[in-house]
Amino acid sequence: MGNNYNIKRNVPEPSQEDIQKFMNFDALLEAHRNAETPQEGAVVRMFTSPREGQIGSRMRRRIVMGSGLAAAAAVALLLIVRSLNDLPTPAQSQAVADAYFAEQPIVNPPLASVEPKGKPIKVNAAEGGTLDLDAGARLVIPRTAFQSDRGQLIESGDVDIYYREMHDAVDFFVAGVPMTYDSAGTRHYLQSAGMIEIIALQNGQPVGMAPGKTIRIELTSYIAAQADGSWPTFKVYHLDTEARNWVFNGKSAMVFEQEVNPEQLESMSPSDRLNAEKAAILAADPKPEAPMKPVKPDGKAVSFELDLKDGSLPVEPGSEEAIASLQKGAIWQVRPNCPPFNENALNLEWKSARLKRLSEVEYELTLIGDANELRLLVQPVITGKDFERAQSNYNEALQAYEAKLAEWEKRTSEKITALENRYNQETNNKGTAASTQTRQVRHIFDINAFGIWNCDRPAPLAKSSFRIRMIEDQNGTRYPNQTAYLSDEDGKSIYQLHTGRGSTVYFDQKKEYLLWMMTPGGKIALVKTKAEWAQSNPRKGVKLKVQTIDHAIRNEADIREVLSKE
Repeated sequence: MGNNYNIKRNVPEPSQEDIQKFMNFDALLEAHRNAETPQEGAVVRMFTSPREGQIGSRMRRRIVMGSGLAAAAAVALLLIVRSLNDLPTPAQSQAVADAYFAEQPIVNPPLASVEPKGKPIKVNAAEGGTLDLDAGARLVIPRTAFQSDRGQLIESGDVDIYYREMHDAVDFFVAGVPMTYDSAGTRHYLQSAGMIEIIALQNGQPVGMAPGKTIRIELTSYIAAQADGSWPTFKVYHLDTEARNWVFNGKSAMVFEQEVNPEQLESMSPSDRLNAEKAAILAADPKPEAPMKPVKPDGKAVSFELDLKDGSLPVEPGSEEAIASLQKGAIWQVRPNCPPFNENALNLEWKSARLKRLSEVEYELTLIGDANELRLLVQPVITGKDFERAQSNYNEALQAYEAKLAEWEKRTSEKITALENRYNQETNNKGTAASTQTRQVRHIFDINAFGIWNCDRPAPLAKSSFRIRMIEDQNGTRYPNQTAYLSDEDGKSIYQLHTGRGSTVYFDQKKEYLLWMMTPGGKIALVKTKAEWAQSNPRKGVKLKVQTIDHAIRNEADIREVLSKE
């Protein structure tokens, strides 16, 4: 006789309503006790006929059921429901989130209609130019810096440059730019001092940057002092949309736009005074400069001789320190990022010169005439036997520098420690932290490709965390499978997370956060930091009750207005 088994595979998981139906286990047990249960050993007939109670030609099944088996079934049901109420493991939730984001574009603006559209800035491809933009930004574009999508150098015509800046969480949200950075298997979040997007078109077609060419970016922003009063440094990253990750591209040079005036110390708060006095210590005893490593000419760039040490050309005040750093026998080589200029101008007679050191290898040389100036970005290079002599001198100078640096670090550390001790005594050791003094700075870096660039510093994940059980708004609508955004009170980064069950949210208990998302109806649902985040049950998670704001989102101003409501 054949087997008439009805085996069901991949049975769907019970719905929440099904689970709730059997959640009252006391009532379930009471119903079991009151039921007409046969005595142990009694026969219960189970009918297999289509019509209940009619014995057909198929066999009768006789099953002996005791009360102990029913109790076991109730316990099993209890364990199943409890298991369904527990969260998935963190690894399972992370795998779901990774799969979700892998299906999304790496740059994914949540509202395409809100994304700002920049106006083109025209640049002559053959001549390049220096572009001074709003908010203090500057772009220095060298000659013939563009190539077509087929790799052909563009030597004529205008190129349209589209440029925009992003400085806070709303900017990052509108642009749909990720702020996570994975390095050596460790995930970081980028704390941005300023982000840019720059693209170039000619006749409506995208163009790239020619090999060996770079565009100098000068980006202005405000930065806050660190807890110890020092100023942070920032790195530069380029978003590789194919690899779906940020690529490190060196460090940004920083120039402070506003200097601290020590004469105003008396009017400052104690913590601001501490920061100002630290700055005064470093200004009075600056860090020793590393000796310049000699470099040979590359044989391609324009080079010329100009000895600023022999007195044949007067130098402007303020150039002395830069001139003193030059090595004997050095000539000048024009940098690839130098603004375009007429090479014949080097043969003119100039009245004076001004020299400013921008980095370890780069200088700004300004030749000054009666009615005009020529600004060049150059670096000193050395040829022939002068190079061998310079290399030997460099090795000796490097040893002396390292000894001076160790002495300076010890000396300044002692002074700053003494200053901090005095500060702590003045504040009665109440643990008052140094204020978040802010300064306006100009970040200077070179880019070698178009796209999105970020001037920032990677930060590790916060130590505190909670896991999401569900996200529900005031109308009972749940959001189990979409992107949410989290930003702290500083607004220098944004953390994208999956709203799925069990997703982990990292946060610092000392900071205020705002979490929000776009609803399918185009509204913003949000919630501010709640105390229960820190006391969440890791197995049950947190039920986030968000507030859907009934406000139409038409532009960036609407987004800022809604996010400021909470």
